[in-house]
Amino acid sequence: MDAASTPSPASQRRRAVMTGDLLDKPYRSASPMRTLVSLLDIRRLGWLGYLALFLSKNAPFWGTAGALYGAVHILENIDRYPLWALSIPLGVQALLLAYNIPGHVIYINAISKKIRRLELRLRGALVRRLQQLSIGFHTNAQSGRLQAKVLRDVEAIEQLLSQVLQRGLEAGVSIVISLSIALWYRPLVALFYVVAIPVGLVMIRVFRKRMRAYNRDFRAGVEAMSSRVSEMIDMIPVTRAHGVERVEIAAVDHHLNHLAWQGRKVDRINALFQSSTWVTMQANRLLALTVFSVMVWHGYLGLADLVLFMAFFDQTINSCMMMLGMVPQLTKGMESVRSLGEVLECPDIEANQGKLPVDTVGGDIRFEGVSFTYPERQEPALDRVDLEVRQGECVAFVGESGSGKSTTMNLIIGFFRPSAGRILLDGRDMQDLDLRTWRQHLAVVPQNVLLFSGSLRENITYGLDGVDPDRLEAIIDMANLRDVVEQMPEGLDTCIGEHGAQLSGGQRQRIAIARALIRDPAVIILDEATSALDVISERQVQEAIDRLVVGRTTFIVAHRLSTIRRADRVVVMDQGRIIEEGSQDELLRRGGAFARLKSLQT
Repeated sequence: MDAASTPSPASQRRRAVMTGDLLDKPYRSASPMRTLVSLLDIRRLGWLGYLALFLSKNAPFWGTAGALYGAVHILENIDRYPLWALSIPLGVQALLLAYNIPGHVIYINAISKKIRRLELRLRGALVRRLQQLSIGFHTNAQSGRLQAKVLRDVEAIEQLLSQVLQRGLEAGVSIVISLSIALWYRPLVALFYVVAIPVGLVMIRVFRKRMRAYNRDFRAGVEAMSSRVSEMIDMIPVTRAHGVERVEIAAVDHHLNHLAWQGRKVDRINALFQSSTWVTMQANRLLALTVFSVMVWHGYLGLADLVLFMAFFDQTINSCMMMLGMVPQLTKGMESVRSLGEVLECPDIEANQGKLPVDTVGGDIRFEGVSFTYPERQEPALDRVDLEVRQGECVAFVGESGSGKSTTMNLIIGFFRPSAGRILLDGRDMQDLDLRTWRQHLAVVPQNVLLFSGSLRENITYGLDGVDPDRLEAIIDMANLRDVVEQMPEGLDTCIGEHGAQLSGGQRQRIAIARALIRDPAVIILDEATSALDVISERQVQEAIDRLVVGRTTFIVAHRLSTIRRADRVVVMDQGRIIEEGSQDELLRRGGAFARLKSLQT
């Protein structure tokens, strides 16, 4: 992208503010249309301006009936008008037609600016809210469903607004103009116009409940399908390795067939609704033509009047049909507004606003009677844990799966809050701290390293700007990454593929260590960082870890006890409690749980 097409920093800041301010406005999914009108942020004079633009560009649509009336009236009275008189109604209509092209472009550009701005703000608000929601929310939510909300639901809302501000406004104004002219000129004729509108409303009422239910089921099916396809793509290596492609294809086919069945239900109800409304409206048109013809026969209307009122009645019927044809799209859009409310109105937000920022971290961490229970479980994952870790100390946590090790780490990170007790960071209760600022002093090296499809440099410096090149080179050496960089065709600027697919497990772990080192954190969490590596890779990673933990408070979660040789202290956990604590030599002499674990691995 060239410099001229790249947004300036000031422009990017304005956009950031624009997308972020939506959360300060009320989002009420229970009142979808009122919410959308509010979020469009168009003032009363603005609506009048849009209406003026719309009326001017759509004038030829309504002028057609006037041109027909004028031409027929002149031809009926040919002895009173010269031939050139036909040029007046026809010429005016020609001028209106010529203006339609620029007028339509101006109007669409004006409403597009508002709709696209709202689309941007909705997606920006969803992204920000997803970043604010608790890890508990994301643990239970399926990423495919959330992705469908950001992409498909916002797209459905954009299409809804486009329909309303184009076809909906056109239909509504046409009905008002046609009815007003009929009432002013022939009140009796206007009765037929008045009848057509309630008929449309009755049709909507008959079908609305089923259409809404079917669209809700179909939207849920699309979200489930999106989640299942995302899972299938992630599982392809496992599926291929076990030779179960047919099983996976059959499972996805089941979801596809169910979604197709739900789609057919939506299509059937839409088809029944559209055909029923079309036949009903055509019956009204036939009845009007019959009555108007009788009026002409008896002299109550002239031939020009018949042409005029039938033209306007056709416009009224077509407008009602247009509004009724929008109902499926409106139903889908309203359901999407409600769908976004599941995220934008979710109260499960990590509360950091107004809390104390963490500017510096020494590294003293203390658990005082900490208990934690997951919402879906009755037994506590941690039960009255007391633990003190001093600045610069390296503490290893061992124990069977489900003993509470990972829960303890998640509490230290601040992903979860204690159900009881408190955690102190340098003597301050973490409940009172802005955890976002605390995590800037913390680095986590997990077992499954998450990398994105950017360059090696971008993955190491993720989230940091202006990293000194010399410092980056030093970090590469400290993390034992020099051989990896030299193997890359473009060095640090080589793209590593989605999830680092081109790299080995050991190489990904060393990138994660480099990512931690370059942040110079005060506290390190190593969550089974070498458990899935071969002996050579483990040695390379362990050397990098040894450099990483120097002078830092370090928490190591390990199943393989060979990885905790640098630990100053070992904490043995079982069923959410600390059952042993001390140095490795002390615990081995006791001959307790740690000694038994050690013997099983030797």
